[in-house]
Amino acid sequence: MTGALVAIFLIFMVDAAVFPALPEILIVLFYFSYPRFGVDAVAWAVALLAVGVAGDLAGNFTLYWFVRNALQRRNRMPKIIERAMRRWTSFLLVRDERVILLNRIAPIVPLTGAFIAVCHWSLRRALLYVAIGGAAKYAALLVLAGWLGVTFSSETAQVGTLIVILVLVAASAIAGRLRRRSAKGAAP
Repeated sequence: MTGALVAIFLIFMVDAAVFPALPEILIVLFYFSYPRFGVDAVAWAVALLAVGVAGDLAGNFTLYWFVRNALQRRNRMPKIIERAMRRWTSFLLVRDERVILLNRIAPIVPLTGAFIAVCHWSLRRALLYVAIGGAAKYAALLVLAGWLGVTFSSETAQVGTLIVILVLVAASAIAGRLRRRSAKGAAP
């Protein structure tokens, strides 16, 4: 059980700091392993949620710290990338930390920790939005998984939840792509 929680923490941290690791799918797969650990489903969901949000916060803070201290303060941040990041956020309807909440629905800003540093957003507020947005998103997925697990057989619930997640990930990718296209079309 401890190994599963450490794995979830690392998956969420890597997803936030390095590359997309599809934590939505993995948290649900880990959720359905609760009978193996002999733990209550609700307690297991709460533990996964808490550890996932902690990993998300750690990943975003780590990337923020790296960009801020290893790149910006030492003048090693490529100016072209910095300008591109600032220009990207200038196209968005929401141009401050609140974009992190929208990012939970549609992938608007990748590698959020880097944007926090480059755009000089409030670290405290940004991490609060990371926690709130992550808790809401993953709690909803875990509630769905739990409801399906009570309503249907375990196998059907797993497949149903994974299908819902894949549809949501595809829809959010399409929404992000459409948003990028409309932002490019709005460019002077």
